[in-house]
Amino acid sequence: MTTPTRDKTHRCDPITLLQREWSRLTYCQQTLDRVNEWRLVDRRLHSLDELLCLAGYQGAKHDEQADRVLAEIVRRARNDQLAARIVLQRVFPPMLAIARRRGRIRTLGFDYAFSLVLSHAWEVIRTYPIERRPAKIAANIVRDIEYFAFVRRERKRPRHDRIDDCWDLVVNYHATDSHGRVLERGARENEPDTETLVRDVLSEARDVRLSQSSLELLEQLRSISIEEYARQHGVTVRTARTWRRKAVSELRARMQYAA
Repeated sequence: MTTPTRDKTHRCDPITLLQREWSRLTYCQQTLDRVNEWRLVDRRLHSLDELLCLAGYQGAKHDEQADRVLAEIVRRARNDQLAARIVLQRVFPPMLAIARRRGRIRTLGFDYAFSLVLSHAWEVIRTYPIERRPAKIAANIVRDIEYFAFVRRERKRPRHDRIDDCWDLVVNYHATDSHGRVLERGARENEPDTETLVRDVLSEARDVRLSQSSLELLEQLRSISIEEYARQHGVTVRTARTWRRKAVSELRARMQYAA
């Protein structure tokens, strides 16, 4: 099922390449032989488009038979690139819809938004927990892609002065061990939000007796931007950033010493 690319919005390279690839694959005899060896249905498939239809492509929202077929493909996608590519094509139209919508909402533009969608799609497809979430598979995959491409991406960043790396060190402290090595997060759906992380880090800062000036600075930056903080204290933004950088360095040093 090749999605039309007449719309000017769709003419970015990744989409064109993916559609050309699908056109090559869908009637490739070698590819079809491999897919038919999977015994997904009780008849021989003559194109990958047939398989997409059987997996619910452009079909009813709730189709148990389609879910069973898609479930088998998703199981194989963990270790089979062809299976993962078929699943990607199955959810391709909603991926485009996400990119169009998010591109407008976040003023990212369609091309960049789609690059985020595509980069997360492969991981979501190849790690989808089919045993735990065996129903409404396509819808769940699409939701996961949007979550990891946009929602979690925003939650990981502080509310104010989001591009500043110093405050990110505070927020992301719980993602590292005492040597600064990145740790694996827990279950994806159980990740705490940014506000919870900030609250926990500041609680720890009080426990390790961070200096009063550093603690007050970081606590104020929970609710105001660095620019507003600088105005309130009659200093330049550059000076305020320096103070914050020192506060963060002190915080990390004290936490690592206490660990």
